[in-house]
Amino acid sequence: MTVIFLLRHAHSEANGAGILAGQIPGVHLSKIGKREAKTFAKNYRNVKFDQIYASPLERCSETIAPYLADSSRNRKSAKAVINSLNFVEMDYGSWSGLKLQKLALKPLWRKIQNNPITVTFPEGESFRSLNSRVKKGLLEISRLHKKKNILVVTHGDVIKIATAIALNMDFNDFQKIAIDPASITAISITGNKFRVLTVNSKAEPVAVDGQRFALGGGAGPKVKRK
Repeated sequence: MTVIFLLRHAHSEANGAGILAGQIPGVHLSKIGKREAKTFAKNYRNVKFDQIYASPLERCSETIAPYLADSSRNRKSAKAVINSLNFVEMDYGSWSGLKLQKLALKPLWRKIQNNPITVTFPEGESFRSLNSRVKKGLLEISRLHKKKNILVVTHGDVIKIATAIALNMDFNDFQKIAIDPASITAISITGNKFRVLTVNSKAEPVAVDGQRFALGGGAGPKVKRK
């Protein structure tokens, strides 16, 4: 069983401004995001990931930077972060950098909400393409890192789609999933079989225990008694 922890980047300047950032460079974390990144590092300081993958955009590298710094000090650092285009934000084409409030008035917006699988952004990427590369990335990690814990630092829509893939949902329903900045969503993969461990968690580190999938629901993760 490979466990993939999908970390959405922390709150960015584009999030604060209501801008659809897409793949444009130079989008950094906001003050809120910097605090969220430090909180993640604190919460997960005792968790060692066997490998870390990340979208190459700045807001993702800035999100994981405090964790890497803390891990290095505690000699628990994973291998060097691998930048992966499979988990980069969608290319929104000519919509990139525009205000969401204005984009919501365009005729294509309703189609994006109701039937995204048919949508290709002007001069950009299609949702079908995004779905394909995300699934490819998940299965590639599972193949390369059997029985390992892997962290992927990525983006909201990427994580929504990864969760929809794991749940075998109708693709057009993926927007029903909420993914907040600096939240963790964890899935496991055994062969080609997916399980969802947690979605949109910002609390304590996610516990991984195969017994949680026992008939009747299992007893949950083990809790240390004081």
